[in-house]
Amino acid sequence: MRAEPPHRQDDAARSPPRWLRLASWGGSLAAFALAAWLLQRYVTGLSWREVVAAWAQLPARHIAASVIAAAVSLTMLALFDVLAARTVVGDRVSARLAAFAGAVTQGISNTLGFHAITGAALRYRIYAAVGLGAGDIARIVALAGLGVGLGFAVVIAGALCWQPQITQGWGRWPGMALVLLLLALLGWLARPRTLALGRLTLPLPGAGTAAAQMLIGGVEMLAAISALYVLLPPGAAPPFVDFLPIYVGAVLAGIVSHAPGGLGVFETIMLASFPPEARADLLAAMLCYRLTYNLLPFALASAALAGFEWRLRRSARHHC
Repeated sequence: MRAEPPHRQDDAARSPPRWLRLASWGGSLAAFALAAWLLQRYVTGLSWREVVAAWAQLPARHIAASVIAAAVSLTMLALFDVLAARTVVGDRVSARLAAFAGAVTQGISNTLGFHAITGAALRYRIYAAVGLGAGDIARIVALAGLGVGLGFAVVIAGALCWQPQITQGWGRWPGMALVLLLLALLGWLARPRTLALGRLTLPLPGAGTAAAQMLIGGVEMLAAISALYVLLPPGAAPPFVDFLPIYVGAVLAGIVSHAPGGLGVFETIMLASFPPEARADLLAAMLCYRLTYNLLPFALASAALAGFEWRLRRSARHHC
């Protein structure tokens, strides 16, 4: 790829118009307010003693399985950064640093929300320490996000072809159409491609890298879903293929709302999808999921970032 002048590398895409940003924030606040109102209605009739009792009955092996699934999900998310960094800057960034940046970014952003802001800021802090400019970091952020999007597409296509109950027997056709679109994308990426995003030129991954992103993304999504599914009450848990679109829809709604970690929005959609008699067990499962999938990775990622900052400052003092 032809090197760009430094001033071009540091140029970011132009900010959206102010009215568009205000409309986005207004829509997010409205979605969050609606979710909070609905959530309050769902939990009003619940006894917290029932939730505590349901929590106490969660099998330890199921909690351990949720922790393992969350670790697999975070590992796959870290691999997106490895592939993105290799595509954008080659050997200028080690795979170890790229994996660290991806794991720390996702571990913190999944809890704080606002991925576009927190993810970019955290990656900038880590990658800038090894001399990458803002342009290259923006490209890595974009390609890592593309990998996550491909993971969503792969899992949705697989679920539709598998025929979840919600599709009422009509899921296979859109599922096959989505599979064909993904195959067409791989064929299109067989030749080197670039994408212009404002003043930012983005080198797209080759077909092999894109196929790896799809595979990694599929594993990541299945692991993330499993982190909650293993905690669901056995008597009320739907088949995995029927639970998959519920989870994906709840995650997407949480992302659109910009609520930290989709908090409130995610829980509301989940509670609305289960019968009232199972909601105490479901709420206990979701609280445990928040601990294994959000809070535990957040604490570990924050500690790792603090250690990274300490090493940077120590190195800077030694060079003074």
